[in-house]
Amino acid sequence: MGLAKKAEEIIRMLEDKRFYAECPCCSKHILLKNAGLFYYDDFTPEAERLYQQLTEELKERKKEYRKRFKTIKQSSQTSAKSVNIGLVLERIAPCFKTFPFDKNDCRSLFDPIDYVVFEGLSKKGSVDRIVFVDIKTGKSRLTGKQPEIRNLVERKRVLWDTYQLR
Repeated sequence: MGLAKKAEEIIRMLEDKRFYAECPCCSKHILLKNAGLFYYDDFTPEAERLYQQLTEELKERKKEYRKRFKTIKQSSQTSAKSVNIGLVLERIAPCFKTFPFDKNDCRSLFDPIDYVVFEGLSKKGSVDRIVFVDIKTGKSRLTGKQPEIRNLVERKRVLWDTYQLR
């Protein structure tokens, strides 16, 4: 006897003998006669409708996920380009005509802030003031420890120290 015939016979017996099964989702007992049992892909008409419905929903989800993935990929590429452009611009900013400090007075740190400017050093040979400068592009804001550093400078919590190597 073929597997399909044997499976059909077992299904008929389970339905005729009033066997019950416990639903794995809700733990209710279900009469197997009402469960719509089938073998492999030999669906009952109700199971066939449900299968087709779920298959269509799956196709729609796949389309939506592909669309979302494409959007996320484009967004992340745009963000990466923006970050990279920002990194380049912060390094060349002192060369721009609109940069408010003499580029020769700038000393680069880049992390956690971009520059320490010693105003007057290159032209007068003496420092009039020291300015901490961070370069931002677009809508970027202070990040990480930068707000904390700004607050410390504004509260004049900046000190001088000399370390003597021995």
